[in-house]
Amino acid sequence: MGPAGDGERWDQGNDVTARFLEYCGKFKEGFVGELNRKMKNGYSDDYFKELLGKKRDRVWRDYKARYPR
Repeated sequence: MGPAGDGERWDQGNDVTARFLEYCGKFKEGFVGELNRKMKNGYSDDYFKELLGKKRDRVWRDYKARYPR
């Protein structure tokens, strides 16, 4: 798995996505499980806002700032 902060997009690939979701899980216990349950009916960017209180793009920017490359 690549280092945290890699990638240009949160959904770029397995390593990048896994690290980003791991980061999200630090702010809400069970985040990944809840996201998976929601995604059974399809994906929506709104899920990040519902689960973390921030839009997905905001969470991604915070993540990238936390782990500058």
